Amino acid sequence: MTADPSNDKDEVGTWASLCHFSAFLGAIWWIPTSILWVPVGHLLCPLIVWFVKRKKSPKIDWAGRESLNFQINMSAYGALGAVLLPGIAATLWLWAVALTDLYWIARAGVAASEGRFFSYPLVAWRLLRETKAIRTMRENESW
Repeated sequence: MTADPSNDKDEVGTWASLCHFSAFLGAIWWIPTSILWVPVGHLLCPLIVWFVKRKKSPKIDWAGRESLNFQINMSAYGALGAVLLPGIAATLWLWAVALTDLYWIARAGVAASEGRFFSYPLVAWRLLRETKAIRTMRENESW
């Protein structure tokens, strides 16, 4: 029996979108510390999906790297605002960062499920850079 290429394409799209959508778990997976609760799901869940499936396809590798870079940046923005802003301003900043994060996660997940490459905005630096295989695939827009 031969593999159905469309089924493989669907599977890659599913895992690529899960690299993004799994960050939604940051809204419910928190670790309590002595004075506050720290979200971790938005980082750990995409990391797990990416780590397990990244070698299956450059498309999944790209989605995982992009998702993790965005979540690392959003975490940094939230932490900086929480530390630098006073009281209610810090609370409003954290809500703004969280809502922005949720919006772009949804956009990225939908784009990946449709087979499109998605680059997040607001990424000031990329800890995980794209590989040569990803660059070639993006340049050719092959999927």
